[in-house]
Amino acid sequence: MTFESGDLIPQELVQKLTFFTQKINREIAVYLDRKGNVTDISIGDSSTVSLPELEGRKSKMRLSGIRCIHTHPNATGQLSSVDISSLVNLRLDAMIALGVKDGELTEAYVSVASRDESGEFNSADIFGPFQPQDPELDYIFGLILERDKNSKSAFYENDLEAEKAILVGLETLSGRMIGDKSEAERSLDELEELANTSGAVVIDKILQKKPVKDPAFYIGRGKAEEIGLLCQASGVDTLIFDVELSGAQVRNIEDVTGAKVVDRTTLILDIFAQRARSKEGKLQVELAQLKYRLPRLIGMGGQLSRLGGGIGTRGPGEKKLEVDRRHIRRRINFLESELNQLSIRRSRTREARKKNTVPSIALVGYTNAGKSTLMNKLCNSDVFAEDKLFATLDPTARKFHLADGKTALLVDTVGFIRKLPHELVEAFKSTLEEVVYSDVLLHVVDAANEEAEEQIAVVMGILDSLEALQKPMVLVLNKVDMLEGTHNIRIPDRDCKIYEISAVTGQGIPELILGISELLSENETDVEFTIPYSEGWVLPYLYENGKVSQTEYIEDGIKVRAVIRNTKIDKIKKYL
Repeated sequence: MTFESGDLIPQELVQKLTFFTQKINREIAVYLDRKGNVTDISIGDSSTVSLPELEGRKSKMRLSGIRCIHTHPNATGQLSSVDISSLVNLRLDAMIALGVKDGELTEAYVSVASRDESGEFNSADIFGPFQPQDPELDYIFGLILERDKNSKSAFYENDLEAEKAILVGLETLSGRMIGDKSEAERSLDELEELANTSGAVVIDKILQKKPVKDPAFYIGRGKAEEIGLLCQASGVDTLIFDVELSGAQVRNIEDVTGAKVVDRTTLILDIFAQRARSKEGKLQVELAQLKYRLPRLIGMGGQLSRLGGGIGTRGPGEKKLEVDRRHIRRRINFLESELNQLSIRRSRTREARKKNTVPSIALVGYTNAGKSTLMNKLCNSDVFAEDKLFATLDPTARKFHLADGKTALLVDTVGFIRKLPHELVEAFKSTLEEVVYSDVLLHVVDAANEEAEEQIAVVMGILDSLEALQKPMVLVLNKVDMLEGTHNIRIPDRDCKIYEISAVTGQGIPELILGISELLSENETDVEFTIPYSEGWVLPYLYENGKVSQTEYIEDGIKVRAVIRNTKIDKIKKYL
């Protein structure tokens, strides 16, 4: 069918739409160009209708030249927020809603896009209610043509805007309560912090309650469709899920919602990519990203199909999917060899520190607990510190003066987080070795955080996986200046000193330094040995594992005075 070019709502079209809407009880949308030609038709369900790919003007400063006339079965003709957002996003000439009841038109509403100060179409005006052939409709058609004129003052800046995102989580029957919030709610709150750190603007948070997760859509198809409409209404282009999704789940959700899907692991890797400064940090992040991406390469149609065999599959040979996989595996092997070389260099540095008997103290803890701020306070340094998750990525070492005048090396490490991706732990193994080979662990806890106990448990779990729990540990309850009263944190059942401090105000810092000095001195003993000349291996052993201060060659052997770690004495105690 074709209609008169200046007729905004053709009477003949209204009769057809109301008749068929009554018969099938579904929304029907018809798209008309300015010449009166029907460019497309969509049929939805009783409450929604999908948007087709429309061919219109591409310029963001002009309207597309296409208007949408759609029906609302058994309802009024009032326009929804999804209707308005579709009008603005697609730069339609008009969005027209027809209320249909008992096969008759009840009313019609028209929405027309309007320009903002920059000249872009970012808002809309609503007119109505109308009946077809209302004389005011001619005025609205003229208004559309007037607004579509390209304003001379209008210009378009191609600047990078922050991504709008909706956060999505799932609470199952197995979820537990932590205080007044469920575990899923707290995890979603943490995901919001991660999203803010990555530079996204969080528009909404959705927590789906479901007995078990859906294997295809994670939150279920119906909820995914509902979120798709919300994305359309609020202009959101990114969905961030609080879990690690499979490749098939990402594809399914993107197909239904029309938005880009990012899972928790991808978000953390993105933050790490922004934070990486050193060569080692950049290599580690790239390795983690590739290892995560490799099993998620999904073929799109025939061009990425797998290799086949037999009749009908011979010919082109290796397909693009296999080429991509092979390229990624080759790159992973290269990165692992590069990181291996850096790990060897790091181990040599540790050996040099060991020979000089410089004790190493590693700062560990949940992300944003204040580790870098504490390092700056203890070492009078200017390490980058910010109130954001993962502000520190690359390990930093600074000289630290102990209370007894000796010096130690304080090492700041990457913060831990719940659901820490396995790929990150593997990729950052060489960095986390600083924790494994340190003499003392300073476990920094944000005492002002209501989830402090949960965060302590997460850190302890990761330390256990690194086989570093047997190390001497000092528990540092930071940010006590932000507490209204005393803390009520249940301390884990382990033998360690506890200090309450504020890295910002300096409260409790002198006591902490004294405690660290005492702990390090407890681990070392000043002893004397008489080594027989026949036991030539003992003296090199002392040089390797302690600090030799005096040697004297006597008739019975070599008399040696040295400071040695308690764990290394057993092997040579018979020469004491």
